Amino acid sequence: MLETSPHLWEKSNMTNSDFPRGRELYDVLMALKPVGLPETRWAVEAGLNKAFFTNMKGGAGSIRSDNLEKLLSHIGKSVGDLAGSPDRPPANAELVAFEGRSAERVRGDCPVYGTALGAERVIDGEAIEQTMLNSGDVIEYRKRPAITNGVERVYGLYVQGSSMYPAHRDGAFLFAQHDVPLRVGDDVVVYLRPLDDSDDGSTARCVLVKRLVKRTAQYVELEQYTPAKVFRIPMADVLRIDRVLTADDYA
Repeated sequence: MLETSPHLWEKSNMTNSDFPRGRELYDVLMALKPVGLPETRWAVEAGLNKAFFTNMKGGAGSIRSDNLEKLLSHIGKSVGDLAGSPDRPPANAELVAFEGRSAERVRGDCPVYGTALGAERVIDGEAIEQTMLNSGDVIEYRKRPAITNGVERVYGLYVQGSSMYPAHRDGAFLFAQHDVPLRVGDDVVVYLRPLDDSDDGSTARCVLVKRLVKRTAQYVELEQYTPAKVFRIPMADVLRIDRVLTADDYA
């Protein structure tokens, strides 16, 4: 097929499109040409037509790669030397920093505390789902959002139960942070004092993962979704309230 259609061979044997063409390629080759070697003699000794360079100067297309290799080989050069020619204009490309990409490396040192579904807590005559959380039991470490690198107050936990479905399904993973400002509408982790004699004033046995509706000096008002209910917890029963982090906190 190559014998009956030589133009197919020529098209497949063209130089790379990134290489200069026509007059630009001529200027690059002249910069590589040894002093004292006439261009006509160069072409003829390389096995090409003596008008090769004249035609190149007047054209704008590529030349066959085998012809280019013949020229370069004759003077001890290769195709790779074309990019290093002093007459080629320097590249003006710049690295682009894509918006939103963090320059910080993700660290896998965020502690995840052990949780389990706890006994229901009766509030206003209704049973409210509680989660047993042991902050002294780190069950694993997770990759943390880069913005929280070095923040020891951030931790992870798994949702237990279905009271916050569909916002948080049973078993969903959450990041939370201690000692940050709270806003109405935040999902929060409320640490509760024990109801028995084990209360030492600083240790929580159970937490509530709920939505913050209102907070005053006397009480905190919370909401759960399944079953739907808004209820209040006296602040005297609350040790602390942590905020569940969202995608907005990671930006």
